[in-house]
Amino acid sequence: MQLAIRAEGLRQTQRRTRVEALTEHPMRLPLQMKVQLSELLQDLAAAALEIEGAHASLYLGDAHAPDGGQWPLAYLNSYGFTIAAGSNEIQRNILGERVLGLAKSK
Repeated sequence: MQLAIRAEGLRQTQRRTRVEALTEHPMRLPLQMKVQLSELLQDLAAAALEIEGAHASLYLGDAHAPDGGQWPLAYLNSYGFTIAAGSNEIQRNILGERVLGLAKSK
């Protein structure tokens, strides 16, 4: 249920980007959405692996792999997405410094 709530929150944030009055800082929502989406996809893939149990160790090409072994691949690829376009930690620093006006971290 928590994953569904987070997914809906992300959808509503995406809708918010289309309303100019709700986007006080032009880069806040895109930066925020990158962090949220990458972490949601990673957690979703991790939940799928947990549901699959021992079968999650089966990978692409294995005839017995659930969903053709796509979830282990999605989970491994999710780490690359958290790094793409700047790691999530860097994105958080940018949000804090440039959008919220917080002091630079050392």
